[in-house]
Amino acid sequence: MNVNGFVLAGGRSTRMSRDKALLHWHGRTLLDHMIGLLSLAADRVQVVGRDTIPDRIPNRGPLGGIATALEMTETDANLVVAVDLPLLTPDFLKHLRLRIEESTRPIVACKLESTFPLCLGLRKRLLPAVEQCLAAGKLSLHNIIESSDPELISWPDTTIFKNINTPADLGI
Repeated sequence: MNVNGFVLAGGRSTRMSRDKALLHWHGRTLLDHMIGLLSLAADRVQVVGRDTIPDRIPNRGPLGGIATALEMTETDANLVVAVDLPLLTPDFLKHLRLRIEESTRPIVACKLESTFPLCLGLRKRLLPAVEQCLAAGKLSLHNIIESSDPELISWPDTTIFKNINTPADLGI
């Protein structure tokens, strides 16, 4: 089964005060790091929210980026990650790929206490539900995950889900 990968990089980065995707991370940009990382688990990686693939509905947060990814993907199974999760590991992403390939559910997600990191396995058939949420102004990623009968997975090292939101977070 082919699995496409998408890096969501269209956020406004308000807490960072500059574009997070262009931050330096171990000798390259955070965006380049995430593309390289996701390419270890996905057959093809594309970036949503930038010039080449802008969010089709701007200013809708991650849900807008997810809608864009699901609209343009040619594969049923997809991996979607935020640009600001640089500690994700190849092992975790390969595990996520395996789970979305084997699952019959529309979403595979990790749940950390009451939150879901933005690294998801998504089926293309989730697009109508995402579009309904966007049309209703319900932009919560949490809501779409909880309401779509997800497969919830765990990972022993939850530090890989630490995201970078502020300049202080760069020192993780």
